[in-house]
Amino acid sequence: MGVPRTPSRTVLFERERTGLTYRVPSLLPVPPGPTLLAFVEQRLSPDDSHAHRLVLRRGTLAGGSVRWGALHVLGTAALAEHRSMNPCPVHDAGTGTVFLFFIAVLGHTPEAVQIATGRNAARLCCVASPDAGLSWGSARDLTEEAIGGAVQDWATFAVGPGHGVQLPSGRLLVPAYTYRVDRRECFG
Repeated sequence: MGVPRTPSRTVLFERERTGLTYRVPSLLPVPPGPTLLAFVEQRLSPDDSHAHRLVLRRGTLAGGSVRWGALHVLGTAALAEHRSMNPCPVHDAGTGTVFLFFIAVLGHTPEAVQIATGRNAARLCCVASPDAGLSWGSARDLTEEAIGGAVQDWATFAVGPGHGVQLPSGRLLVPAYTYRVDRRECFG
């Protein structure tokens, strides 16, 4: 038996001199290969209310290591006048589609303010890629379709952290949590 090989450490997202900060990472392997998709929030500062947009780096296996591509802004993963947060991807093995779920929060409303006031400012959204993250479709607001009237009982909610999974039935399962208006408690 040989000595286990320790993979080299690679920093994919690092605070920039301009103040741009990266938070809430998510990594998704996409077969075949696999291709690795690394998603993260790009923020104008570390503050939650300064989330700006979602970005991606694609990695490919080459000779036992991963070669990472340049940072790519996910321009379609957005709603007007909202900030995109909490990237949570999942791969559908049946269709080969990568779905990126995220929340879009109105303006600069912090999560703490939503919880304190009981006024939800988040929307559940999704973009899809048919080609392992090379291109992305337009954002869909899934709030009414996926959550319906229950959202009225929530002070706020989010997907993630991390990535979703596909169940043996084919159903896609995405982690999420919510704060109820009446209890101010978090439920996952």
